[in-house]
Amino acid sequence: SCPSSASCGAMAKVIALITSTPSSEIIKVNQRKLEGVLKAKGVRYEEVDGLQPENKELRSKLFDTSNLRGKYPQIFIEDNGEYEFVGDYDAFEGMVECDNLSETSADMHGVKTFSSVFAKCMN
Repeated sequence: SCPSSASCGAMAKVIALITSTPSSEIIKVNQRKLEGVLKAKGVRYEEVDGLQPENKELRSKLFDTSNLRGKYPQIFIEDNGEYEFVGDYDAFEGMVECDNLSETSADMHGVKTFSSVFAKCMN
């Protein structure tokens, strides 16, 4: 199932919480796929490496928002200093897969697509 919609204002952007030293090949591949999709779809985003000491405070805030400590990657939308958790990689992948649904069909079934969730974050 696809996660709930997040809203992006004019200056909002996606925050991708990643790790520079993935503990598995799956995490490494998922981070690469996430970056590829965001770039391909023209989404404004910033990667935050959760392992960098200068990101410790933000990482803690993001973990508190998602309630998923130590899991990478995670996707958030930052708007005026407020962070909204969009989902982990599985949820993100689900939104991408749901993007093929018509808007009417998606709305009817309560499904959130990539386009509906990230529309206002796209360039």
